[in-house]
Amino acid sequence: MVAIAQLPSAGRVLAGVAGGAAVAVLFAFRLAGDDGFPTDPVGVLALATGATGAAVAATRLAGVGNQRAGRFATWLCAALLAYLVLAAWAVWVVRAGHPTAALAVAAWNSAWIPPLALMQLTASAAIRTGSRTPWTHPVLAAVIGTLTLVNALATKAREPFTGLPTIAPESWRTVIEPVGTFATLLGVLALLLVPVTLWRAALGSEGPARARIGVAAAGATAAPLTVCFCLLLAIARDPGAVEPSLGSVAFLVALAGASAFSAACALIAARGGIEGRQVTIVVRGAGLAGAALVVLGTGTIIAAPGLRLGPASVAFLVAAVTVVAGGGDESSRAGREDLAGSRHREPGATGAEQGRLSWCFPKIGAEADARTTPPR
Repeated sequence: MVAIAQLPSAGRVLAGVAGGAAVAVLFAFRLAGDDGFPTDPVGVLALATGATGAAVAATRLAGVGNQRAGRFATWLCAALLAYLVLAAWAVWVVRAGHPTAALAVAAWNSAWIPPLALMQLTASAAIRTGSRTPWTHPVLAAVIGTLTLVNALATKAREPFTGLPTIAPESWRTVIEPVGTFATLLGVLALLLVPVTLWRAALGSEGPARARIGVAAAGATAAPLTVCFCLLLAIARDPGAVEPSLGSVAFLVALAGASAFSAACALIAARGGIEGRQVTIVVRGAGLAGAALVVLGTGTIIAAPGLRLGPASVAFLVAAVTVVAGGGDESSRAGREDLAGSRHREPGATGAEQGRLSWCFPKIGAEADARTTPPR
């Protein structure tokens, strides 16, 4: 895989062939009568489109000279295509009753996790030059890698593969399950590291760097928003009584959309010369997505049959939540305008700001200069 990553042309051809074959196989299973959500055309096409967007971003990032972000975008594309390939493998071996069915489903059941980290690494790397790696990157990679492994070993298969055993023996699962809960919490916290660090840096910097970091921060925020959407789908299933397969397809679409959004933000941030309109679009998009999740999640709980609220009460409460969430997004307008207007300010942060930010940003794009004080 490392050799393929170092040969862009060969890697693209191999990934394209594997992804295209997986899409064709999943469509064939759908036509043959498989009605599970892994073969749903909407989810399959969404993942393929997200992978294509990441591949385009990888090419253009390399074209503007940001090889590191281009590599991460390439790996993001590969991760989404691997998700499709593993889905095709899982459906095939389960239908065939093959002995590797449990292994295939365990791998597929965990393949959605790595793209979350790769979204953030792509967006974060887009604003960096030089050879130094910020501490948030290896921490994020280590935690998400551990979470992926634990999830593959300990998580029981659910619809549409209910009944398959875990690939870890029962004695292992007894030990791993508490670790799994801890790893899940660490994974959620790890997905907040990069966005929080980037937003803090954006609000604490000046000049063109502020707009670039703000766009990268919006791209990195797509990953935790995807996790929130996953939790929303759990609420929609119980107590919301929404069809599980419908929610699962919606998650595939959300994962693909978040990947494309992060890759696009990385490309905008890497190019520099960001227009205020671009900053407003990406930051407002992230804010509206968060507000929509709040409204949908709260509304689903309010409308749940178990609460036994009348239609008028449900409508009133949902409207109230919408007003509050919309007000929160509206209150952030000043911050968006501040980021958007930063392009027209004098470039460069002050010496004090450079020193304060250098602990997490050893060098940020073309705006970083000799005044950046390396951590001691």
